[in-house]
Amino acid sequence: MVGYLIRKGLNGVRSSRDRLRIALIRRLFDREKLAVERPSEVRKVLFIRWDAKWGDSVVFSFVPRELQRQGISVEVIATADMAPVFRDQFGVDTVHVTKKRAGYGEIRQLAKRIGQVDLVVFFSHLANHRALYLLSQLQARHVASLDDSVGLVDLKLGEATRGRHFAEKYLTLLERCGVQGADTQYLVPRNEQSEERVATFVRGRRPFICFNAFSKGRARTLTFETSRQLIPMLLERLPGHDVCVLSAPGKQQEVEALCQQWSERVFSLPDTQSVYDNIALIAHADALVSGITATVHIADGLGVPSFVLFPYDPADRDDWHSRHPLSVNMLAQPSEPLDVNQLDWDEVKKQLSWFTSELGVSKLDHSSPEP
Repeated sequence: MVGYLIRKGLNGVRSSRDRLRIALIRRLFDREKLAVERPSEVRKVLFIRWDAKWGDSVVFSFVPRELQRQGISVEVIATADMAPVFRDQFGVDTVHVTKKRAGYGEIRQLAKRIGQVDLVVFFSHLANHRALYLLSQLQARHVASLDDSVGLVDLKLGEATRGRHFAEKYLTLLERCGVQGADTQYLVPRNEQSEERVATFVRGRRPFICFNAFSKGRARTLTFETSRQLIPMLLERLPGHDVCVLSAPGKQQEVEALCQQWSERVFSLPDTQSVYDNIALIAHADALVSGITATVHIADGLGVPSFVLFPYDPADRDDWHSRHPLSVNMLAQPSEPLDVNQLDWDEVKKQLSWFTSELGVSKLDHSSPEP
């Protein structure tokens, strides 16, 4: 509790500092533009993705493809870590590499290098001071965002897409740009070395469900105790399946400790080296159980249903739930601070029973005798 109070105090200080910075940048650089319903003659679109992570990048992945099909050039601002994903996996035309927290001078230089664009897209509910300053420096005819309060934003999509999944928000953007009948199927990056390694590892194994406990931040991470309760439920309801616990660099010891709670039915890939290893494992799995994080969107892109646990944040669930028709997206109970582990276990059992039954005996219970 003491640690939480300290973190809450620090977050409050940071929040006040950020509000002050935003107010100052708005006063100095924001200006009101006439709102438009549809931008005209869009031939070059720039997406500000310098805060992109794996999960939201996978959700975004179909957007460049659909714009390019209409002859529209797509450029992205991204960090050095994510640049190869946008360039090599998602096929954007140009990637402008920058820091996640670039200084104002670096932002001015970045805007100068980019030059003129028809449409800039910053898809966030709240534009921070760096984003506001970048928007003021870019030579853009139109700016689209989910933050309708910004004057520089003339294509305001916040209220227009409220309550919709982020993929649907992007679909609305595409429609406003004249793209009709877009395919929203995600592109999931794959790595040949990881694919071969995992294929060798799972060869000859029984069917399995992937289980992921890890996420960025405590609010979304499943604790050891929560995992110890969930895994036996899976083993009981899916007697023909094993459970593969996903790992990450630096997490192998925790994962092995969890696997040791059961016999041969719970296992992990030794020495997980990158997200590509987990992508390959999910591709071989029949389902995923996870707190809300990138693995959920990866599973969607691979056509794998998910049982997803969220902290009590209905708006976040609306934005980022699994879109697979057989998935379950379940909120934890309200708590302060938000915590995905604050679960109603009777409801978990009920939802998990529905999830496993809906997946179908013919698909999941491979141990069943032939008719």
